[in-house]
Amino acid sequence: MNSIFKQLLNVKGMVVENVCIVDGPMRPEPVLEVRVRPRAGMLRCSRCGRKRRGYDRGGGVRRWRHQDFGCWRVELVAMMPRVDCPKCGVVVASVPWAEPGSRFTRDFEAECAWLMTVANQKTVSGFLHVAWRTAGQIARRVAGRLRASAPSPFDGLTSI
Repeated sequence: MNSIFKQLLNVKGMVVENVCIVDGPMRPEPVLEVRVRPRAGMLRCSRCGRKRRGYDRGGGVRRWRHQDFGCWRVELVAMMPRVDCPKCGVVVASVPWAEPGSRFTRDFEAECAWLMTVANQKTVSGFLHVAWRTAGQIARRVAGRLRASAPSPFDGLTSI
């Protein structure tokens, strides 16, 4: 079961502990809840990215919205430990499936940003069931990551 969901979720560095469908009066629709944890020995500071020793088990459960499976909304749920970083202090450990501070997985953010290239923000927010502002924030975050990782087309330019 673990390997099937790891392939379906397309997330490396994670262990799937449990999968269940959560439904209740507080939820507008049932959610496929996937309980995960980072692989052992992979604890890193979420600010500087360096490997660090664990500090404690963390302050509770965190949730990240993932790409939908057909008509099922998918959420990754994890108890996130904290690390003691001499440079950054005691911070939540980074996860391989999401950026620090984001409530969405990298795959969900990439899908949202790609959809924003072919449709307007209102359409994308309705299609992905996120707020209009959230779709814009995700697109800006992905664009910033791409801009930071890609070389400038003007690098090495000497004259025009």
